[in-house]
Amino acid sequence: MNSLIHTIQDIKNDIPESRITLKILFINYLYNPSFRVLLNHRLGKHFYKSNNFFLRQLGIYYKVKMITKRNCDFSYNSIIGKNLKMPHPIGVVIGDGVVIKNNVTVFQQVTFGSHGKKSIELAYPVIEDGVKIYAGAKIIGGITIGENAVIGANSVVNIDVPPNTVAVGIPCRIIPKEK
Repeated sequence: MNSLIHTIQDIKNDIPESRITLKILFINYLYNPSFRVLLNHRLGKHFYKSNNFFLRQLGIYYKVKMITKRNCDFSYNSIIGKNLKMPHPIGVVIGDGVVIKNNVTVFQQVTFGSHGKKSIELAYPVIEDGVKIYAGAKIIGGITIGENAVIGANSVVNIDVPPNTVAVGIPCRIIPKEK
């Protein structure tokens, strides 16, 4: 289980300012929807993984709040790195085994999940550093999205995406980034 110190450090990493005060924390909570969603997720995950019954209930409360008020569903079994940016964090779904590394940008209505095949062991995507994922994209299965890749709006990605490329379409096709 992550310690409270690690959870607080992760929360501090979600704030764009270098110097953090109570005022900056409050302003980010009020005006930065991405920070609000990540704060809910990180605190809820910490409480849910606790051995204390009451803290687990608080973790469940944060999960319900995330779904009903924030319209997002982040699994507590997912791993989310530093500096995840969500300019419009509405309808974002992050499944159980998803790994999202650092400096990733995710727009609204994006889904990260398993392939859903019952006869095969579930596999979840890994999103490398610096990836941008535009609105409505679906990232499905045990795939890897390479560093600095871009996923186009409404794309369905079910194959590996190499670093520094663009994936667009249904099903996606890979094209090189323009220089």
